[in-house]
Amino acid sequence: MSDDHRRLPDGLVRVMITLPANRSAVWRAITEPSAVTAWFGTLTEPVTPGAAVRLDFDDGDYFDVVGDSLIPLRRLAYRWRFLGVGPEARITWQLSSSMDGTVIVLDDHAEGRPASEVTQLKAGWLDFLERLDRYLTTGEPARYGWRSLIDGGVQLPANREGWRPLRGHTVTDWMPIATEGTDPRWFFVVDDDGPRRFAIRDWDLTVDRSLSFAVAIPQARATTRCAVTTTPTDDSGRLLLNISHDGWTDLGLADLRARGLRHRFAAAWAEALRMAAAHADRPVNRGSR
Repeated sequence: MSDDHRRLPDGLVRVMITLPANRSAVWRAITEPSAVTAWFGTLTEPVTPGAAVRLDFDDGDYFDVVGDSLIPLRRLAYRWRFLGVGPEARITWQLSSSMDGTVIVLDDHAEGRPASEVTQLKAGWLDFLERLDRYLTTGEPARYGWRSLIDGGVQLPANREGWRPLRGHTVTDWMPIATEGTDPRWFFVVDDDGPRRFAIRDWDLTVDRSLSFAVAIPQARATTRCAVTTTPTDDSGRLLLNISHDGWTDLGLADLRARGLRHRFAAAWAEALRMAAAHADRPVNRGSR
């Protein structure tokens, strides 16, 4: 496995791997839902140009995918957004034959992606391609189990004088938070079982920069930990709002229950990010400053 060491455009992740399988087998593994499910995630439908499908990891994480182009046995391209709200990235798979099997060049490109994220994503793609290699070599499932960390982000439009997500009076505009007096007290999750509330601890807000707190899970031996940050993406005033919520594998609960709770909280965070984007996109209200 190797990388292309030529100068790459900003925001582009490129990895390359040679697999000991013919192009037909590799093509099936990256396009047919039953095969993709075995090493990557649950694909609701085949990716075709213009079609909207979902790649679901069955723990609350997913990508909403829209097909761009497809040249059988040679090239597959699509766009996706993590949790349906994250910055859009374009994923391109290019296949070619070699003496040793099939060469895959995988490109993952997003405008404005920071260099630190490029490094992280490269490591993640290398791991996924190793799982693809394992699946093609053994025929056995090679997927992840489930992640302890819920994370995601959304780009907020420029609105220099208007709404900001990390202020004492705006946090409840988009996060499922309830207060008691002036202090945040509960994190709400609403799903098919109705609303449920979880106690908040250690609330620490730095206005317009960061927020951290813990969410207590009943009968768990530890709390889960949340961090929210905003980062300017450029000089236009646009912000990247990021969330992370970790600790789901440290709760000491049955695996099925912990995974189910993570799934519910992931859905709550995805909706919260959508709400933040909606609020930021509204006209400036000078009375809200």
